[in-house]
Amino acid sequence: MLEIWKGKQILQLKDKDIEQWFDVLNNGLVEDRGFNINDSNIEEIKSNIRKDYIEYLMSCSMDENLQAYYIFRDEYNVIVAVCRIVFDEGEYYLEGLETHRNYYRKGFATQLLLEVLLELKRNNILKVYSIVRNHNPKSLNFHKKHGFTIVMEDNTNTKFSLNVENKIRKELFDRWAKDYNKSVLKSEKEGSYPFAGYSEVKYSIIDIISDAKKAKVLEMGVGTGEITKPLYDLGYEITGVDLSNKMIEIAKIHMEKAAFILADFSNGLNEISNKFDFIVFSYSIHHLSYNDQIELLIKLNDYLNEDGVIIIGDVSTFTIEDMNQLQNKYADIWDDEEYYPILKKYQLSRLTDFYKLSYVQINEVAGVYKFRKK
Repeated sequence: MLEIWKGKQILQLKDKDIEQWFDVLNNGLVEDRGFNINDSNIEEIKSNIRKDYIEYLMSCSMDENLQAYYIFRDEYNVIVAVCRIVFDEGEYYLEGLETHRNYYRKGFATQLLLEVLLELKRNNILKVYSIVRNHNPKSLNFHKKHGFTIVMEDNTNTKFSLNVENKIRKELFDRWAKDYNKSVLKSEKEGSYPFAGYSEVKYSIIDIISDAKKAKVLEMGVGTGEITKPLYDLGYEITGVDLSNKMIEIAKIHMEKAAFILADFSNGLNEISNKFDFIVFSYSIHHLSYNDQIELLIKLNDYLNEDGVIIIGDVSTFTIEDMNQLQNKYADIWDDEEYYPILKKYQLSRLTDFYKLSYVQINEVAGVYKFRKK
């Protein structure tokens, strides 16, 4: 369970909360400050350290640069992990991420990090930084494991950055990976948003590509390989990009000789040097804003062979008004953080300078686009 401490709330904390917070941070503080545990006045030293930390916590109530202290409790209401986010020179920093020494290797730091990222996203904070001492391999490995990228390093410190939205999306799909195909089939069987007509979308994409006797296919958001597996079995050369390692692990089982890139769309392109006959987005491009969709599709023109085609199969409508009606119909389950393709938006964009566009509406929920390179 996550708690957020900031402002006057910090001054109103109960003694028990403060003691638990300090106990998370207390491991090794005596040695870190250069004292010996066997010093004759060790109890006084410990008392002074505790006093310093509590004074610091109280001062946080007045610190305008403190976004918040984030506190994670276990099922017994015990504080097991803490961290803070601070604002410095236009950037948000993750600091002081600690787990109580009695709760190591239980995943609490990971849970806290994800909860904090969700809070940051709600506050429209989309990138966070962290500075780690190079003599702290445990922290360095934690950052690398969780997708932080190095932006600067010297002999003392390493500075990391993390794209908040990408990390949240990766965690979501990692958790969803095992039951992803079941979720799709359930929605399709019910004939409801978001996967009504999924099979028709899938086989429309396969039909378009299989008209070519040979082809190199790039799927952006390959997931578990549900779309490209039939093409792989037909002998097409498949490359898949996805944020979720769990999704890719499942796809690899079915497409052993396919190439996979663990990355978001933009970074995935940085690892690709060849060109493709088809580039596929199956229920994936909607994770980008409309402007980002258009910019990515334009950029992908350079990754298409002559007369190459981008195919998008997704929740889609002809007009903004149609999309609004769809949203109203499925208001109870609608995902407000998705940007589903709209034909009119594409037609009025710069995409028409690069592609010949055609579109088929499958049903009220889904449609399939073809962007043929001019």
